[in-house]
Amino acid sequence: MHPVEQINVIIGRIYSSGMTTTSGGNISIRDKNGDIWITPSGVDKGSLTTKDIVRVTKDGTIIGPHKPSSELPFHRAIYETRPELTAIIHAHPPALVAFSIAGIVPDTKIVPQAHNICGDIGFAPYGTPGSEDLGEKIAFEFQDTRYKAVIMENHGVVLGGTNMMDAYQRFETLEFCCRTIVNAKRLGQVNYLSDDQVAQYVNHLPTNISHFMDIDHPSDERAIRTEMVNIIRRACNQGMMISTYGTV
Repeated sequence: MHPVEQINVIIGRIYSSGMTTTSGGNISIRDKNGDIWITPSGVDKGSLTTKDIVRVTKDGTIIGPHKPSSELPFHRAIYETRPELTAIIHAHPPALVAFSIAGIVPDTKIVPQAHNICGDIGFAPYGTPGSEDLGEKIAFEFQDTRYKAVIMENHGVVLGGTNMMDAYQRFETLEFCCRTIVNAKRLGQVNYLSDDQVAQYVNHLPTNISHFMDIDHPSDERAIRTEMVNIIRRACNQGMMISTYGTV
């Protein structure tokens, strides 16, 4: 998919899931030319189309019908600091914002796949939204290559990925962890997994998965696959599964 299509799909998912507001959050993709494709400033996130996405060329030229997001400075700073990252998501999902206000970095070792996807989480001190100062503080955290996600004090979260889906899965999984920790604490003490338990899961993951998209499946199998996809989509829409957690 073209960067504008990827951005439009993902911002739509984030908005429809209640993980950002009409005015909050921004996402971007850096292409192979070094151009940054980013959501616009001041446009309703619930009604964005591919035509609204802004292109900022490597030399700083802005191409598109709107101004780029006011948070463009920290997107640039992250890309400069971590060249291997090609997609960034910044949003204000309620549970993650709660952790940022409390000044707490969530421990994602609540289910084994969560820590494997999110990794270690950084924490950036407060900076004025849209400022160069905030960009410098976030970029400083991303200098630690352990981090692909950073909590922003009294603000939200910013995550990077090697592609847009990698970034989105990390984002959604981290918010799932924060919601789950908050709910678990209402019931009692949170039981976190040990490093050994997480490592056992990671070592158990299959590595010989082959590509199957070009195989010609018989019609009865295609029908079963379609039924499974519909069930998975319903489960995700109802908030009972996320992009990284759940099996059919």
